[in-house]
Amino acid sequence: MKRLKKRAFALVVAALVTGTLIGCKKEREKELTVYMPDGAPALALAGMMAGDTKDDGIAYRVVSPSVIATKVTNIDTEKNADVCVMPITAASKLLGSGENYQMLGAVTHGNLYMVAKTAETLSSLVGKTVGVLQINEVPGLTFKAVLNKYGLSWQEVSEGQEKAADKVNLVAITGADAVGVVQADCFVIAEPAASAQRQKGYAIVGDIQALYGGEDGYTQAVAVAKTSLTADGAWVTEFTEKLKNSIEWLKTADGAQIVSAVGAHMEDGGMATSLKAPLLSAEVVARCGVRFTEAVSCKAATEEFLRALLAVNEKAAAIPQSAFYYTAE
Repeated sequence: MKRLKKRAFALVVAALVTGTLIGCKKEREKELTVYMPDGAPALALAGMMAGDTKDDGIAYRVVSPSVIATKVTNIDTEKNADVCVMPITAASKLLGSGENYQMLGAVTHGNLYMVAKTAETLSSLVGKTVGVLQINEVPGLTFKAVLNKYGLSWQEVSEGQEKAADKVNLVAITGADAVGVVQADCFVIAEPAASAQRQKGYAIVGDIQALYGGEDGYTQAVAVAKTSLTADGAWVTEFTEKLKNSIEWLKTADGAQIVSAVGAHMEDGGMATSLKAPLLSAEVVARCGVRFTEAVSCKAATEEFLRALLAVNEKAAAIPQSAFYYTAE
């Protein structure tokens, strides 16, 4: 009975999302395109995709994270996404002028965790090796920023390179499949894959979000929209309400519903979503940091985070112009 009630509530929320979708179409001639990278960012829009209809005026497209930047940089602007979810680092560098796109808000606030077979703290990692996901992108940059925050020296090491006894030694890994294969004392990977490592005897021993900034985490993925859309305040209000309803939908949807919604909107029909239904328990989804924070509310925190990343790598990001942050008039 409880499961039936949960499904019923999910359907009600999906109906609310669908209703706002119809409103978004209004009298627009062109179907709006909404792009997002596969993985945790797609969770934020899963409810919207679950309520998608053929005549709602919006096309949702889930792509590999490696190509999301190309969806806002086409010379032919008509081919670019109308709305795009992307890492704040890429958004700040590519769109930070606010000329072509504005940030509506943050949709994820971090989903990185330390996993190990023995209890570890940041300080205990000195002299040890840590396998780090996407070492030169947001995950790796964030972990390095956390080490800097706590005054811990670090270095990147490659195979055969001597490890330093007085530093945290970082090894690049491409995914969670490296856990238990690459020689390391600890790994920094993302949910929902972090929880799955229990099958290999690993446990979550550190929350990178909490280590960086407490329960608020940091601005990880953001939703941006073309300025031709943000000029319409009513559209922004309608779209962001839809986004909030979508995130609310996550609280009652089960893993199968989430994967079905995301999988049905992969741009490449031959590509399957990386999300796995058995892993998407309510507990794991909650650790993915999915929530919507309006741009005007998280501007200061976003720029603080970007400065922390720039201290690690001066080319990693950029401080956007004020025009980049959408503000209701």
